[in-house]
Amino acid sequence: MLILAIGDFHIPERAVDLPAKFKKLLSPTGKIQQVLCLGNVSQSYSTLEFLRSISSDLQIVKGEFDHDLSLPLSATFTYDKLKVGIVNGFSIIPHGDPLSLLTQARLMDADILISGGTHRVEAYTLDGKFFINPGSATGAFSTSPPDNEELEAIASILAEAKAAITEPKDEKPKTENTKPDDEGPKENADVKEESKEPESEEPTPVNEQPPLPEPTIDGEKEEGEKPLSTADIEDYLDQIPSFCLLDIQGSVCTLYLYTYIDGDVKVDKVTYRKEEY
Repeated sequence: MLILAIGDFHIPERAVDLPAKFKKLLSPTGKIQQVLCLGNVSQSYSTLEFLRSISSDLQIVKGEFDHDLSLPLSATFTYDKLKVGIVNGFSIIPHGDPLSLLTQARLMDADILISGGTHRVEAYTLDGKFFINPGSATGAFSTSPPDNEELEAIASILAEAKAAITEPKDEKPKTENTKPDDEGPKENADVKEESKEPESEEPTPVNEQPPLPEPTIDGEKEEGEKPLSTADIEDYLDQIPSFCLLDIQGSVCTLYLYTYIDGDVKVDKVTYRKEEY
């Protein structure tokens, strides 16, 4: 059975439409038998109609920005030997936390849990269960603050960029205090040089400017330093449009992750097999 997992459209508030290449890939062919939508779609009637055109079996759970109160917060479906649960993810605290998602999967007795909310495409196994996040279909920005891992990565990138800009050119340090020939006889300079004690020589520093401090995170800073600001991090948190296709056969789920990067659609494949005792 071929299933489409997609969500977090946020049309028209944060995005105009799906990428054109996504719409072409998902044009109705009859091959996709069910659409599982992770919510944040009810504000766009045209998007709902497009999803219904892909498959008449459209299942939607409520996102935090869906105004349709009749939508369920979660749902479960059984395909062959696998039970799949879907939630938007806004009710998972902390958002996207693997242990919290594991608890949710156990409560739903699901082998596979599909969740959204974070706008980051993910697929991993934990404690024998398979966790999927199809990300945002439109690449809509997320209002959730970046986690510590993201902040550390951004701080490292910014520190390397600043170091490359401010790195001094290679110069040979001056170790002698010489004068032009016309300012005194060469013999006097030689005598002075011989009379110097080796341990008293101090080379003139090439660059007396102290190294730039690395960007800090979580508001921690030393005197003269500033924590990462929104302007610092916004260019590194661009969301990537994405969705997933699940091909379920028996106790095996083959997952295809579609991402839209630099104008091209990229596909990654992950296989999950339920452990049977």
